Amino acid sequence: MLKILSNLLCAVVCLCVVQMPAMAAADTRMQVDVLAEEHNVEVNWLHANVREAAALALPELWSRMVPQYAISKIPKRVKAVLFMQKASPTKDGVRITFHQQRVINYLKKHELPLIAEQPALNVVIQLYNKHGRPMGGTANDLLDYAANEAAAKGYRIDAQGASLVLLWRWLNEKQVSLSVRGNSKLSEYTETRRLTAADPLRQLKPWMNEVLLKARDAYIEPTAAEAEGEDLDVAQDQLNPSNGLAMQPLTKPEVELRLTIQKEASIADQVLFEQDLRRDPRILELSLRRVNRDGQQYYLQLNGSDDQWLKQWFARRGMTLTATIEGWVVQ
Repeated sequence: MLKILSNLLCAVVCLCVVQMPAMAAADTRMQVDVLAEEHNVEVNWLHANVREAAALALPELWSRMVPQYAISKIPKRVKAVLFMQKASPTKDGVRITFHQQRVINYLKKHELPLIAEQPALNVVIQLYNKHGRPMGGTANDLLDYAANEAAAKGYRIDAQGASLVLLWRWLNEKQVSLSVRGNSKLSEYTETRRLTAADPLRQLKPWMNEVLLKARDAYIEPTAAEAEGEDLDVAQDQLNPSNGLAMQPLTKPEVELRLTIQKEASIADQVLFEQDLRRDPRILELSLRRVNRDGQQYYLQLNGSDDQWLKQWFARRGMTLTATIEGWVVQ
């Protein structure tokens, strides 16, 4: 009898272990290292003055949790110790760990935009020199730099995260084009800047930081007032007969169109173009219908009735989109 009970107990314990949910990844933003050297104080002073150490750590926490444009809106007189969960002495100073929910509650109470969850980004970096050859060493150095800066900047590098592809291409000795794409919440865009002939790594680091912070800030949660305003706008659109949307469902009809690309392109460029377009959630289907010396013709099915965004999409890639009787033409 005792043996049977023992076996049953073991089975229950094993079942409980199997059914335990996996722990979520720890939010590293909550841990801020206050280094004595950076604040011109002694290590022992930080160990003995935890409240002051927490006050020194709080601005760093805000910079990770609040988008850049809203930092100045945070109340100045805040007791950092109210958010502190624990303080751990280190050889170089103190590690302050903040209580995440208290921080979030405070920011929401003051109607401040915040990045409630630490964004996980799968960052891919590609560089090509003016001859079209890949610059693998510099790309790897930039990726290592991004990984080292991730915790301090408020995001997390994760192969399972949303993809963020940064492609730099040297157009000539000084002009460098950047293309940003992927399925993160950051909208795709391109830009061109002038760089000097000096070390490209040193010049690309701050440029990359700008992009990564933009990607991080794209994950902000709307304040209660903003969310309420969005809901009100949707409700008014549905109930207002004058706008033609009264009693209409929120789903939009699909649109089919023909897209002709009147531009010569290599097979590699054609593949990249198709991948970029297919990655956009507004595209339901893209199929190549015809290829000739003048370009390619595609069948395109959109998710919704709005097709005007296509002009901006192609404009960011240096092309123009024109509507004709036979469909859209890209040049």
